[in-house]
Amino acid sequence: MRRKIAAFRPGNLLHRTKEITEKHGFDFFGFSLFELVDRNDAVKEIEAVFEEDVEIVVFTSANGVRRSFEMCDGKIDLKKKFLNAGVKLCAIGSMTREELEKRGLRVNLMPSECNYSTAGLKSIFNAIHVKDKRIVFLRSSEGNKGLITFLDSKRAFVVDIAIYRIKEKDLCELKELFWMLVKYKPGYLLFTSSLTFKLFLRFSKELSLADEIFRTAKIAAIGALTAEAISEEGIRVDFIAEENTFEGILNAISR
Repeated sequence: MRRKIAAFRPGNLLHRTKEITEKHGFDFFGFSLFELVDRNDAVKEIEAVFEEDVEIVVFTSANGVRRSFEMCDGKIDLKKKFLNAGVKLCAIGSMTREELEKRGLRVNLMPSECNYSTAGLKSIFNAIHVKDKRIVFLRSSEGNKGLITFLDSKRAFVVDIAIYRIKEKDLCELKELFWMLVKYKPGYLLFTSSLTFKLFLRFSKELSLADEIFRTAKIAAIGALTAEAISEEGIRVDFIAEENTFEGILNAISR
């Protein structure tokens, strides 16, 4: 019998997540706890930032790449902006890099596979001279602010543009899905971000299902920051991915 895994990812990633999980020999159940909502002002902010010199543009997720290009379509030729400005593109993760390469763009800076995280980006920026450089982030409104503080301390000029925001789903919309999860009885709960874990824990507590859900399932985290958020709630983390990707979590469980 296949081992059962449950994960909670944005709606546009669920189908791909199911495919990857089953490819690794697991059974999958999952649903989304939130929606990604585009920010209408982001296009104007992107346009404004290119009126001055931009040296590095950072994408922290494949969603950030897709949504940036989709919202700029017909308004700004984002690829042309990047090429004309001669910017260096920085990406976290292989999927983020692939989304940029699909659009004919080359990634110049990327953390090592074992460190797809904020810490990985800090290592990159520590290795290059960022003082007085203009660095633009195109990402979620929930992006880690510690990295911005770090770059400020290095005296870089940073513009953090929120391409989309997180909109939590209503509890009434999730109630049946949580009960389905209880009946599914997953052997493993996989968390791909601190935000996802915190939302999941809050929703499960509000439905009085937290004890039942966490009682027997083993917990897996995509990286150290997510693992720390879980541990702070007194919940044991059984697996931490060596490579900060969803497949990295599956590989950790498979060992």
